[in-house]
Amino acid sequence: MKKIVTIGITVLAGLTLTACGNNKSNSASSKSSSTETASSVKPSDQASNRTWTYKNNVFDAGIETYRFTKSEVRDSSEDGKKVLVLYCDVTNNSKKEQDPSNVYMVVHAYQKTDTSNVQLDPGMVALDENGNNPLQEQDDNLNNKLLPGKTVHAVMVYTLKNNNPVKVTFENPDFNTIGTKTYNLK
Repeated sequence: MKKIVTIGITVLAGLTLTACGNNKSNSASSKSSSTETASSVKPSDQASNRTWTYKNNVFDAGIETYRFTKSEVRDSSEDGKKVLVLYCDVTNNSKKEQDPSNVYMVVHAYQKTDTSNVQLDPGMVALDENGNNPLQEQDDNLNNKLLPGKTVHAVMVYTLKNNNPVKVTFENPDFNTIGTKTYNLK
């Protein structure tokens, strides 16, 4: 437990330091990031100065860009539960290795119950007939250090409370919501 808390504090401190250096708005970088393809990104020392945006299923978080490609509901590893799987391509825009899983600090999923709008916890898909996680490679890609200028396919997984729509919020370095997307479950 101490290790998890220490890691969380370290990640939050790193994100806060990045946010402190992100006071400048660089509109030229913002414009180019919306038209870039994941494979054309050139790593930059100035990536942390990019304005954070969410538009057209693309969350540009300065040093990393998350391009959401599809979503689906799957069985959870927890009996009787379901998970929402968000597929994304993650690109490292900086010249340093990055940890894509930090996205969970600024991307949150919410679902209404009978009494509350509940923040959903990260989850895990059910294992296949061989006891393997069918999304292991994409899950690993979210948790591995991403090399500069590289793009990987990853997944974000949230444990559902019910069949109600899920509202996902995207926040900037100051933890203010800059965009939302609602996923209607089938």
